[in-house]
Amino acid sequence: MTEKNNIVAALTDHETDKYTLLERVLDLSEFFQTIDQAWKNSGKAKENFSVAIKPNISMMLRRNDVGTYTDPFLVVHLCRLLLKRDYTNLCVVESQNLYGNWFKNRSVVQVAARAGYFGDVDPLSLEDEGWYDIPVQGDGIDARVPLIDLTLDTVEGDLGEGIGTILLPKTWIEADFRINFAKMKTHFYSYYTLAIKNIYGCLPLQDKVKSYHCKRAVGPWTARLIEKFPVHFSIIDGFQAADGWLGVKMKAIARKTHTFIAGKDIQAADHFGATLMGLDPEKSIMYTHLAKRIPPKPYSEAGNAKPFNPWSNTLGLLVWLCVLIESNADFMDWCGSLATGGYDPCFPHKSSNVGLLKKILFLITLPVNICIDIGFFRLKARILRFTGRLKSRKEKAPTLINTPYLLSRLPLLSTRDLMAFQSLLENWPQSGGALTKPNFSGHYFILDENPIPFPARLTPANLALAEICHFIREKGLDPISVSRELGALATFHGDLFAPDTQYARCFQ
Repeated sequence: MTEKNNIVAALTDHETDKYTLLERVLDLSEFFQTIDQAWKNSGKAKENFSVAIKPNISMMLRRNDVGTYTDPFLVVHLCRLLLKRDYTNLCVVESQNLYGNWFKNRSVVQVAARAGYFGDVDPLSLEDEGWYDIPVQGDGIDARVPLIDLTLDTVEGDLGEGIGTILLPKTWIEADFRINFAKMKTHFYSYYTLAIKNIYGCLPLQDKVKSYHCKRAVGPWTARLIEKFPVHFSIIDGFQAADGWLGVKMKAIARKTHTFIAGKDIQAADHFGATLMGLDPEKSIMYTHLAKRIPPKPYSEAGNAKPFNPWSNTLGLLVWLCVLIESNADFMDWCGSLATGGYDPCFPHKSSNVGLLKKILFLITLPVNICIDIGFFRLKARILRFTGRLKSRKEKAPTLINTPYLLSRLPLLSTRDLMAFQSLLENWPQSGGALTKPNFSGHYFILDENPIPFPARLTPANLALAEICHFIREKGLDPISVSRELGALATFHGDLFAPDTQYARCFQ
């Protein structure tokens, strides 16, 4: 492979929507030429050519921490783009992780449901499900793509060279074309987590500390997995990213880097991504282990991305400490549970994680958690100020402001979201005198089987609007009246919301 045909594209655009930007970086990195050539080389019929997509799903703990997991609506949009090109044998895969030691409802399917992959499906109804269909609709597509829990989908395989026979992710290794859809964030174990680290998430066992860290196998086993079952294309979601000491776990107010990276060389993608983060790529234990097996190749850069500023990285001392203690399962598990600040109400603590000792230890480490993610408390303060100011204007929007459920969702919305949502409410179809049931597929709202694109900057804003729609229908509220109240807030009290209209003020 020469430098000329080993392209890594990185595009930054602070104005366009993320779906358009994703399409542009895929074009620039020659994604569709790459998959088309792989299909032709396979000799298979297109409908039999299997494509597996591995996003980062299981690191989602707080749904609003959009910098810590691959944007689910971008994954749905990638499926939509592939389906439009007649790649119909698709699946999305992910494995469970250590969060299952501390929190309930942490199967891949349940976490994906909470993240918004399945429309309005209740995560609690999906306990013990090993797979579930993602509805992919909009832009002429109406299909279902299975999301598979790799922890429950394994096969024994020999990785050789001192590793031997271990459980491997069956669907991932059997796919004809493997797409790695990673998230851009810092990491306290490897400095950064990009494309290579995301493939570690394919190793299927749930308790990854005992199964892999304790054997100091994270780097070498991931490298061997990539060597034996190559990743054919990598995409890194940096539209909203997570920096700081614990970007891998929590970032209440994400960095708005508005950048995507894509290329067929996983090492080149990581190298370019680490450079944008201001890091030496070879600092990562993940990168160096893979480089020992597969010598990095020269690559050509395409696009306009520049090193991020502002951006803060993990302390080297913290990385050194984590590598030092990684073989001690109990200590790693204890440190990990304490360093997990806050949680989503869908994932309550397990009883084993709320004992008196754990509570005391959590209180002791609370100042550290505050320092690591001060944004969490800044965000809470902003939301309190925001809702307080809203309540002082309740004469303009009595239904919205006097209804706690609706009020709790308004801080997620930008002025642009409010104005676009007004149009949707005013054109909500009825059937038999009642509002039709709403649903969504990625960034498309589905009203009366009519997909309507709604590309909000924050995926949780889309989810909040979908929840508002369900509430309006269930409570028999008049959507026109709600629309007028939203209009009054946006028109007369625009200072409450973000001045650039792209993000809710609370999440700027």
